[in-house]
Amino acid sequence: MVYVLYPCDYFEPNKVEPDYQYEYDEAVKFPDFHPLFYNYDQFVSGDGLKIVPLTLENGICIYRGWMLKPDQYEELYHLLKEKGVELINTPEAYENCHEFPLSYHKIEQLTPKTMVFPEGSAIDWDEVKKNLGTFMMKDYVKSVKGTEFPQYFDYNCTNEMLDQSAIRFKELRGSLYTKGIVLKQFIRLKRYGETTNEYRAFYLDGRLLTLSPNSNQSKECNKVPDSFLKMIPKLDSRFYTIDFAETEDGGWQGIETGDGQVSGLSPNQYVFKFYDELHYRLCGKGAVS
Repeated sequence: MVYVLYPCDYFEPNKVEPDYQYEYDEAVKFPDFHPLFYNYDQFVSGDGLKIVPLTLENGICIYRGWMLKPDQYEELYHLLKEKGVELINTPEAYENCHEFPLSYHKIEQLTPKTMVFPEGSAIDWDEVKKNLGTFMMKDYVKSVKGTEFPQYFDYNCTNEMLDQSAIRFKELRGSLYTKGIVLKQFIRLKRYGETTNEYRAFYLDGRLLTLSPNSNQSKECNKVPDSFLKMIPKLDSRFYTIDFAETEDGGWQGIETGDGQVSGLSPNQYVFKFYDELHYRLCGKGAVS
């Protein structure tokens, strides 16, 4: 039995959350995929797990929904396992790709140089500026892109200014702040007009599942070279994503990793094809008529 778990509608627990309706509509075209719904909002608030339908058979489960903190994912994993349903990624596998520093060592030669400072550790800004030059700030999971926070920092920034920026970063992340400060070398991306050229790749069991444009770029933009994709090692997870971007000099870099269950599909991605590929890999069957 293969289940696909979605957040439910807040008011109607037997229906999918509207943000995932477009995925649900494609997934149910495959008789081997059995949809499940759970009470995301209440669950992350600590009110317990409620699953629809109530009666489940033993099987594997792919979660397609919003991000969960690692401890929340671990709780979900074990509660489902008690019902005989096992999420495709263990809690350890979820963390390995959801938190970039845990997968950094695997793709270190194919991604911007990164320095990690777990919460409570001192940051030697002089050493950071020496090693990274120009750099951006994030935590183990995300940046605060889209806010007034600076896009990058460099040697012109005083250590005092950087200390204050780290404090401000934590404030902006709030309860979502995760584990520590991560500083990544800032790389300039190639632009086509106002658009960068980024792709999102989903992987299942170390093999490429889908590769889709991820920045609303035009079809004329360069595609990720096969030669670069072949250099990507398998990460410590069954189902994960890697985001790629073309750099200003025409090269390519892996810029983020993610758990495949909480990574969004690319804009305009062919959703049926995504589920068709999952169906083929997990069930050994091609597209349904």
